[in-house]
Amino acid sequence: MIKLQLLNSGVLANYLVRLNLTLFSRNRFSSIKLVILLCLLIANVSFAAAPGKTIVLGVTAPALKSAQVQFAERVYSDIFDELGYEMKLEVLPSIRLPIQTKTGAIDGELIRMSNYGKAHRHLTRVDEPSFEFFVAVYGHDKSLNVDSWVDLKGLNVGYRRGVKVIENELTKVLDEKDLVQLTDVSRALRLLSLERLDAYIGIESLTDEYITSQSERIKLSIFKVSRLKEDSAHLFLGERFSFLAPKISTALKNMKLSGRYDEIKNQPKSD
Repeated sequence: MIKLQLLNSGVLANYLVRLNLTLFSRNRFSSIKLVILLCLLIANVSFAAAPGKTIVLGVTAPALKSAQVQFAERVYSDIFDELGYEMKLEVLPSIRLPIQTKTGAIDGELIRMSNYGKAHRHLTRVDEPSFEFFVAVYGHDKSLNVDSWVDLKGLNVGYRRGVKVIENELTKVLDEKDLVQLTDVSRALRLLSLERLDAYIGIESLTDEYITSQSERIKLSIFKVSRLKEDSAHLFLGERFSFLAPKISTALKNMKLSGRYDEIKNQPKSD
């Protein structure tokens, strides 16, 4: 058996022409069969190497540390595989992430809140939610009374930069001088435990995970005082792959109905 290593379809085509001329004079019928077989091989090689079969999605580092976002990664990896695409993630800072999607440098954003598309018209939302979540208020004083966004007035409030579902609400009711933008959730929790913040507003599931990894002193000095909002997280696609949004939404719905969604959720976390 002769094993051929094909560098590209152009090399293969040239090889075919030479091979066909050599064999044609010896055995016309065998030569034709061989040409047909190798033409089919060219088609397969070209299809496998066709551009656009890989989708690159952006995500921030803090988000990717969340169990829910890691779960969403597994869900969409499964769905894209079924649709014939390979999904890859690119970890980016929160400010750079939307710029990369707008320029087309990446193909979408793995996790954004439901209304994110209103300010980013170049993105198409997958309407079926990846998961639902709550926005929660944390304080160093368990008697802190915050039942609405307005109740935060007059407080020194921290939040993670780039989380627009929180930032948009805070900027409606608080002065800029009362807001503290942070890029590191762990640092925010340390500041809260030291009473340098009156409150921290965060995505409940993500913040709770961070709290469990803190020292006992910090864990014992931080209290979850209320929930302010319920929302849903979605996959957003750039213009290049916007046509896939309805297919992905349907696939995600079917995954939930079939039990595959829960099966993936219950898989043990990989190290």
